[in-house]
Amino acid sequence: MPRATQILFIVLIAVLAIVTGCNTKTEVPGSDNYFFIEFDADDSSIKYEDGVDNYGNGPGINSYPDYAARLHSQLTTYIRNALSPLAENDILTIQMVEFLQDSSDFSYSTSFQMFEVGSYSYGSWKQDSTHLGIDGAVIQYTDAEGRIWSSDKLYGEQKSWASFELSSDKAVEETLFGGKTKGTFNCLVFDGSGGSLELRNGTFHARTIFRHD
Repeated sequence: MPRATQILFIVLIAVLAIVTGCNTKTEVPGSDNYFFIEFDADDSSIKYEDGVDNYGNGPGINSYPDYAARLHSQLTTYIRNALSPLAENDILTIQMVEFLQDSSDFSYSTSFQMFEVGSYSYGSWKQDSTHLGIDGAVIQYTDAEGRIWSSDKLYGEQKSWASFELSSDKAVEETLFGGKTKGTFNCLVFDGSGGSLELRNGTFHARTIFRHD
């Protein structure tokens, strides 16, 4: 497919963060609508909760067809609403990346199966499915100082203790998202300049599967 017809469709959740963070009640831990992520970053314990401290959680998609195939991902992000002065810091995004050999448009069911219960390796999201994209999970963490760290396999190799597992995936009928997913993770994330950071004991419950026609 000619590069002129490439599609790069990124849906961030600033609007959803405003809606969920400001206009709904905070759900209590343990409820089916309690969306959160918690993990240890080196010596710090971090937790982001939907509806707490201006945080929202919601889904998005990346999709990119090229000559070989379609590099496609579904993602979920924990971020403060766009009006917060700290909106660009303390963010965590989880992507599920997959090659679609048929580079025609993707379906909702195709996206949904990307979050099936099971264990996954860490992959790579890059806009060239011939050479750089690798199926698997990609975690990107922006720390309190705004420094971006990524598990993208092109930046470094994971250790033997790394893991990514999805334990639950439920379909839901909502306007912007179609799934609720639970999982756990442990991984290294890299800053692209030789630095690395351990993310351990990660647990999350997230809105997943951005709805599309």
